[in-house]
Amino acid sequence: MKILIADDEMVGRRVLAQQLEGWGHEVLIAKDGQEAFELFQEHNARMIITDWMMPNLDGPGLCAKIRASEAGSENLCFVILLTSKDSSEDLACGMASGANDFITKPFHHLELKARLANGERILSLQAELQRQKEEADHLARTDALTQLMNRRAMLDTMRLDEDRMRRERRPLGMIMIDVDHFKAVNDNYGHGVGDMVLKGAADCFAAAIRGGDYVGRWGGEEFLIALPGADIIQCAEVAERCRKQLASMRFTTDQGQMLQVTASFGTASAEGSDRVELLDLVDQADRALYWAKYSGRDRVKIYVASADPNRK
Repeated sequence: MKILIADDEMVGRRVLAQQLEGWGHEVLIAKDGQEAFELFQEHNARMIITDWMMPNLDGPGLCAKIRASEAGSENLCFVILLTSKDSSEDLACGMASGANDFITKPFHHLELKARLANGERILSLQAELQRQKEEADHLARTDALTQLMNRRAMLDTMRLDEDRMRRERRPLGMIMIDVDHFKAVNDNYGHGVGDMVLKGAADCFAAAIRGGDYVGRWGGEEFLIALPGADIIQCAEVAERCRKQLASMRFTTDQGQMLQVTASFGTASAEGSDRVELLDLVDQADRALYWAKYSGRDRVKIYVASADPNRK
């Protein structure tokens, strides 16, 4: 483990560093609190052993500064405060500054080793909790079958891009996709094959989009592609590329049957000062998708406001 030592007393910090290195730790050394804080920021040290009395910035001041820099973070370092002070008031003051543990000088090396082990255990638990939280967040935003963003994640991300495109005065494009005759795939070949088709379609679309674009599963056999900065022509070009690539794919069932699927695509783009809101843009792409279905499927349709009988 990387451990940062802060102590203005040269002999004391050398002895402590040698002891820690003998236990297999990597050691960073600072001669006062200010230097320690700079090393903490530079090296992201997770374990800190600091003396209480130091020039420029003392131990409690260092603890407080570190905790202020960690505000909002869930990945906190572990701080052990060394001091010759031993009153309850001193202990309370040290802990209030943000220290996790407290060792009174002079201390036995076995006590230090035990305190370090406790700190490592807490850091390990903290890291595991953070990993589990990130995994839960990922699962909450990811479609289990296709591993694409789910509807919730798409909406959150698109709202951010909508704001960004408005500020930058750039268009925002959408492509709504529906796999053609998907119910017949499930009915004729089973849901296992249907899942295989959806996963293959997801991989196809993810590989065909431009850098900066992103695709998610909107629901059932529907997918949505968001294209920040894309006008309607660029949306149509990406949609056509996706259409061709999917149509060229072949899926093989467990029984050796060869299956080909197609999809229909509706595109829309919002730009200008009077652009429509995000959900209205998605609705426009969905209407264009309906036109593609109505026209015979396996094609791309562009949303044109003047051709929309339902236009408000």
